[in-house]
Formats: sequence, structure tokens, C-alpha cells
Amino acid sequence: MEDKEITIKDIARMANVSVATVSRAINGRDRVSDATRKKILKIIEEVNFVPNAMAASMVNKKTHMLAVVVPDIQNPFYTAVIGGTVEAAKKEGYSTLVVSTYGDEAEEEEFFEGFLGRNVDGIILIGTHKEANFYRNIRKPAILVDRYINNCGHDGVVIDNFRGAYEAVKHFVEFGHERVAIIDGSHDFNDGKDRYWGYHQALHESGIRPAPEYHKQGKWQEEDGYRFATELMRSEQPPTAIFAANNVICKGVIKAVRDLNLVIGEDISLIGFDDNELAQFVQPQVTIVSRPTREMGVSATEILIQKIKGHTNEPSKLRKVVLDVELIKRGSVKKLR
Repeated sequence: MEDKEITIKDIARMANVSVATVSRAINGRDRVSDATRKKILKIIEEVNFVPNAMAASMVNKKTHMLAVVVPDIQNPFYTAVIGGTVEAAKKEGYSTLVVSTYGDEAEEEEFFEGFLGRNVDGIILIGTHKEANFYRNIRKPAILVDRYINNCGHDGVVIDNFRGAYEAVKHFVEFGHERVAIIDGSHDFNDGKDRYWGYHQALHESGIRPAPEYHKQGKWQEEDGYRFATELMRSEQPPTAIFAANNVICKGVIKAVRDLNLVIGEDISLIGFDDNELAQFVQPQVTIVSRPTREMGVSATEILIQKIKGHTNEPSKLRKVVLDVELIKRGSVKKLR
């Protein structure tokens, strides 16, 4: 056996079981007796079919590995959350596995059904699925970050999206703006819904009717920020202010304004939700709703590890932490009166 690569068929032959039984034993599935599982894992360890540490972890059910699952590793927000999780996990002796689902529900399902998803101790998740039932079926300790669905059966760490949007739009109104547009994405999760209603409430309280033509809804992508900002500024009665409901939409708006030969803070006022590199480097800098992105990752990881060490995931003990946001005023809002 030393002269050729060991395969799962070899393990099955040595253990005198089927290949399917070996697969179930490796993946921690039911329908394998403890005696058979231990025999298979002992053979795996002896022949180094997998690293010894992994084989041992299959026996004691602990890998000291956390997974952080995000829709997009290129978005600076998700990158910051990942940074916080890695930092907090390392302090507690845990390694971190980063997984991108590309915003695809099937990719998310594949992770949870696959080998890695079943062999981590816990999961920090910025989810893609929109149904609580999917998350209730996750048997590993898990915590939902940013996007939270009620009755999901897991802890959560979110921010005050409603207040962030509300404060941004009130700032526009205080500076005399009444034609205030919002560019956002889907309202499938709490973040999109709460930001829209924060925008709506701020205008309503100020006696301003939220005009349907000033609500542009597409994807949470830079391309839609660019497209909708262009449409708005070329319309018969363009807005005097735009609220970009996430960081990449804001980047698209900045680029559209530039390509239209307009000036932020003069021809159009702009506030973004969450920071981005363009918002900091254009002149004037863009006013933003700042959220504690790294702290979200740290907080989620600390709560998850407490859950893992406590060996409980009871719904009665679930926690939903809401972190505050701050309006960082720069120079992108023009005073009209």
C-alpha cells in the first residue's frame, strides 16, 4: 500500500465495509455504528488517508475550526467582518475557514452539505437564503451576521440599519433638501428593508412625500448605482440629494456623477451607507453612515465560541446583538437654505 496513493476504496477493503459506509463515517453521518466508525477512522489514521489531526477530530467531534461564510469576499464590508472573525478566533485558539457563496443559494447549500461544512465547530454566516427554515436545519452552532431572519433558530449580530438611514435622510432635510432619492437593492433581508423604511420615515416626519420616481431599486452592486444615478440626474426633475444604501452602490453613484461632469456637494448632494475608498478620496469627501464592521465579526465570533463551549443552541437562550451606527459628516451635502 505504501507504493501507491491510498483511496477510499482501499479504506473500505481494509475495514471490510462498503465505500458508502466509509464516506458516511468520514462525514459524520448517521447509520454507522460507533464500533464501525472507530475502526474506519483508526485505519484512516494509520495509513494517513487524511492528516492525523483531521482523523482525530472526526473521533472527538472537535476541529477547532470556524467557518465564516459570506456572499462576496471582494466587498470591503465582508472583508472587514472576516478580519474581525479571524482576530477573535485566533485569540481563542481557533482557525478560520473563509467561504464565498457568490450570493448563490445553491453554493450555500453545497457548503453545508459538504465535508467542510460538517466538520467545523461553528459557523459565522452572512446568509443568502431568505427562508428561516433553511437556517433552522443547520445543526452546527451558527450565528447570523448583518442579515438576520426572525425565527431562524440562531444568534445574530446586526446593526441599527433603520436609524442609520433615518439619520442620513434627516441630515439632507435639515440642509433644505426635499427631492431626496434612494438607490438600494432587494428587501429580502432586514438590512435592505430597514434602510428603506428609515429613509421613508425621515421624509414622512418632515412632511415630505417619498416620491416613487426617486426610489431606484436594483441589485446591491456598483453597476446599478451608476445606472440609476445616471437616470436620476438626466430626469426632467432630478433630485437634489441621493442616499446610496450601501458602499458599492455609492461607488457607482460617485463614478456616474463624475462622468456626467457634475460636482458632488454642488450639483448633487450624496450620503453613502458604509465607507468605501472613493468616498474618502473624492473632493469633497462623501458623508457616510459608518458601521462597526470589524466589531461585528469580533462580537459574532465571541458569541459563537461561547455557544460552542457551552454545548447548547437552545432557542430560549438565543441572542440578537444590535450594534450602533454613526453619521460621519464630511462635505458632500450642500446647504440649500
